[in-house]
Amino acid sequence: MKFVIGLGNPGLQYNHTKHNLGFDIVKHLAKENGIRLNKRSHFSLVGRGTISGEEVSLVLPQTFMNLSGKAVGELLSHEVKDVSDILVVCDDINLDLGRIRMKKQGSAGGHKGIESIIHTIRRDDFPRLRVGIAVEAHRGDITRYVLSPFKRHERRNVRHVIEMASDAVTCMLKDGIDRAMTRFNKMKVGTS
Repeated sequence: MKFVIGLGNPGLQYNHTKHNLGFDIVKHLAKENGIRLNKRSHFSLVGRGTISGEEVSLVLPQTFMNLSGKAVGELLSHEVKDVSDILVVCDDINLDLGRIRMKKQGSAGGHKGIESIIHTIRRDDFPRLRVGIAVEAHRGDITRYVLSPFKRHERRNVRHVIEMASDAVTCMLKDGIDRAMTRFNKMKVGTS
């Protein structure tokens, strides 16, 4: 079983904010594959099903972004056999909107959710999919920037990047992470 974990903040006030792009991508995967995110387990909302013939658990931690490690740590303690069986999906302020980067491991890169996971599980060798949210130079209060929604004229690109990221996850599940990285890490919304 593979575990696709979308990072974000629970609560209506955070719906569709830049920092919740991980949630939005996992919700899109759930909808496209008829998986209901309705089970509460390990400080998360969880849905189980099949994507491209692979058994998956889609996971939305309900611990708030900065405590994502609590939920992921529980999953690793109780259900996940190998850290390579997880894929963490999150926003990335250092990537332009329309770009995604899948990696097998790496640093937190300033992302508080990834930082929390690394701190809790004491390792950084887990796969992750970073999805760009930078639409302008972000000077000043980064927290306010990531917790704000996308502007109306950006939303079309956001829909496309959610679909592209979902396709990347599906490709990874079907053909492996190397194939997904080769195919999607150079793409940008509007190109192929």
